Amino acid sequence: MKVGILSQFPSPAVQSGPAIHTRFLHDGLKRRGHTVTMMGPDTGTLAPVEGTQEFLFPAFGYATHPNVKVSMPGSPRELFTRRPDVDVIHGQANCHMLHYGVWARQMWGIPFLNTHIIHLPTHSHFVLSDRLFASDNVRAWFRERAEDMERNFAEHVYNQSDAFIVQSRHMVKYWRERGVTVPIEVVGRPVNPGVFSRPSLTDPFPAHFKAGRRLLVVCRHDREKSLDQLIKIFVEVIAPQSRDVTLTLVGDGHDHVNLVQQALASPYAERIHFSGEVAHQALVDWYAHADLFVYTSVSETFGNVVNEALWCGVPVVAFDDRMGVAGQVVDRVNGALIDPSREDAETRFGMTALSLLRNQALRQQLGGEAANLSRRTAHPDVVLSRFEQIYRDAARHRRETLPVTLDQRSRLAQWAAFTRHYAAWAWWNGALITLGHTAKGLGASRSGAALQHAEAERLVAEAERRGPVTRPVARPAA
Repeated sequence: MKVGILSQFPSPAVQSGPAIHTRFLHDGLKRRGHTVTMMGPDTGTLAPVEGTQEFLFPAFGYATHPNVKVSMPGSPRELFTRRPDVDVIHGQANCHMLHYGVWARQMWGIPFLNTHIIHLPTHSHFVLSDRLFASDNVRAWFRERAEDMERNFAEHVYNQSDAFIVQSRHMVKYWRERGVTVPIEVVGRPVNPGVFSRPSLTDPFPAHFKAGRRLLVVCRHDREKSLDQLIKIFVEVIAPQSRDVTLTLVGDGHDHVNLVQQALASPYAERIHFSGEVAHQALVDWYAHADLFVYTSVSETFGNVVNEALWCGVPVVAFDDRMGVAGQVVDRVNGALIDPSREDAETRFGMTALSLLRNQALRQQLGGEAANLSRRTAHPDVVLSRFEQIYRDAARHRRETLPVTLDQRSRLAQWAAFTRHYAAWAWWNGALITLGHTAKGLGASRSGAALQHAEAERLVAEAERRGPVTRPVARPAA
């Protein structure tokens, strides 16, 4: 089978959950004998797309995230006449580039399906500065616009496809309520056994962080991850109850300097460690030597890092997001889920983490079941077999619901459909690029991660002049 993967991250140089999953899909399908064509923004020489099979669009870096490329349609003539040499298009995106997949389906009858990878309402603050983000009204307005965009995607993209893949059973009802009528399939993301089943020979934690008392979180340092809340729980609930429990935050991002400042302002700064960004292959060392994975994000369509921790036998304490994480963590089986709507949610989260740290036997029991369950659901062979079946079902759905394609109809009908999808793609992605650059120019958006690290190091240097700081703040991995 010839599979086209339509992704915002066609290059392996970008390290994020969706990008890693896209790379897994590419490599896994090729290993199983399929031909794979990467489709998406041309990321250029800084992040080249590997391989000879590619179908790339002109792209522009987003103002505050230059590694994230926003694709534009390019030549109308080429898009109208050039049929991609694929049997199915699998979208791995949440942007208006997906209109290309709808067009290819309508014009040439290529089955098209998409995986939902980003929960837009909880990412709607992406362009806001800290000052604007502090306004309840501004956040609410942006969230409402994101919810409008989801309904627009449901009507004009997802319902014009052959299948819609979500990564948690909780998202099926969510999208039915937003108007999705096509078949919805539930497929989680896999774990790479070659990376996460290898033995760890290196303990990367600071030497004074005692084994048996180590809390770990791995993720981007951005607002939707709620790491400020995790630090608050550690400082107000966990640390006062035990003088040797520690918290390590692996990752990098736009909220990094705020988190460092929050940690430095606490009386427990020497027990909070920021490692910086870590190469994906090295994460197994952190999981192997951690005792408990703690996660406060309620924005996940699927938690890659949660999956990895569970595979490595690390129990997880998380908030019950009723989305991605709640589909991975089974309360009292491989971890604990805390209802975030309770008034005492933060206290319950902290006390649950403390209880598990103090009960090694229970922690080992949960960790063992976490590893066993992950191997039954997250092994690459299980996930790839599901995708292959969905591709076959999508081809049948296309034949049944779209028996006559545009290439069998008049040129006027073809141009009418093409113009509609081309215009939607160009308008919305162009507006996104313009918004990002305008917000940055006006000081209404966030600065880049490099500036965040420079500011974090300045804060640590100031703290060191006032007294000893044993918690290192590392630079991101090269």
